[in-house]
Amino acid sequence: MAKLESLLIIDDNERCVEFLSLAFQSRGGFEVLTETRSIMALDRIRVEKPDLVVLDIKMPDIDGFSVLTLLRGEGNPVPVVMCSGSARQQDVDRAYASGCNGYVAKPASLDDYRNMASAIVDYWGRSELPRH
Repeated sequence: MAKLESLLIIDDNERCVEFLSLAFQSRGGFEVLTETRSIMALDRIRVEKPDLVVLDIKMPDIDGFSVLTLLRGEGNPVPVVMCSGSARQQDVDRAYASGCNGYVAKPASLDDYRNMASAIVDYWGRSELPRH
C-alpha cells in the first residue's frame, strides 16, 4: 500500500487535460501525468503504475469503459475515477459495473475543476492506495 504519489489523467480532449492538470497540480504533493490516447494510456498504466487514474469515457480509439474492463481483467487494482461529460445513470451504472472506484461529471469552469480535484485528492489521500 502507498500514499498518493502519482496520478494519470486520460482524456482525448486537450482542453480538459489542461484544466484537469492545472486543478490537480494546484494541490501539489504528487506527480500529475497525462495521456490523450487511450491505447497509450493502457501501456503507461502498466509501466508507470500511477497510484490513481482519472479516466474519460468517450474517447476515439478505446472508450473508458473498455480501458477499465481491460485493466480489471488483468487484475490491475489501480483506483480509477471516471470523469465524464455524461451524467446519465446508464453510464454511471456501467462504469461501476466495469470496476471504477468513483464517478464524477466534468466541471464547467476551472474553479469547478479545482474543487473536483480537491475532493478527489482529499478522498484518496486519506488512506493507503493499492500497489499494482
